[in-house]
Amino acid sequence: MAGPAMTFTGRPRPFVLVADDDRDTRELYRAFFDTSGYRTAEAVSGLQAMASAVEIVPDVLLTDYAMPDVDGVTLARRLQDDRCTSVIRILMVTGYATPALERRAAGAGIERVLVKPCLPQAVMKEVARALARPVFRKAERTQPMLQAGSNAAPPAVDRRNSASRRAALERVRKEFSALPGLALTSEQARLIFGLNRDATERILLTLVSEGFLARTEQGSFHRLR
Repeated sequence: MAGPAMTFTGRPRPFVLVADDDRDTRELYRAFFDTSGYRTAEAVSGLQAMASAVEIVPDVLLTDYAMPDVDGVTLARRLQDDRCTSVIRILMVTGYATPALERRAAGAGIERVLVKPCLPQAVMKEVARALARPVFRKAERTQPMLQAGSNAAPPAVDRRNSASRRAALERVRKEFSALPGLALTSEQARLIFGLNRDATERILLTLVSEGFLARTEQGSFHRLR
């Protein structure tokens, strides 16, 4: 379906990241935005969307709620809790819209919840409204990011406690296993796994030494097959 041609004279074309585990939905919205003058990218899961958001920092994230790893509300909360990605405007398109979900979404920084099925024209109108609003960057975050499904900050990794180090290492190993074929920078990994920079770097290098991860020429980390 083709959308109306749009121009963004004198400024960069807005970037929209579409996150949905349903291929047809992703392709429908992305094609509409592509043909309307936007730049786009897509993600098939919450974790992939998080990694892409760190790398791209899109103007708008259009996300589903129910995804196989991290749901849309948790995704939004993690992005809004980090200064670098708090500038992203977030909209949710879901078939599970309820008053309770809308309250949770608003609390996570989601600007609007749209109900599936939602025509691309209606989605684009909401994206345009979001882009017209000013962006406020959050102050530097002082606490680790929330883990999926949690309302409290994760415990700090105690370098002197071998059990704490091993638990963090195994959690990163498990979550990295859910990202097949995806290479992450240290900064992307920090955001996804909710650790500070030092702990993230130590764990990634440990997983490299164990042969679970490999480092690319560009310095990113990817899982070995």
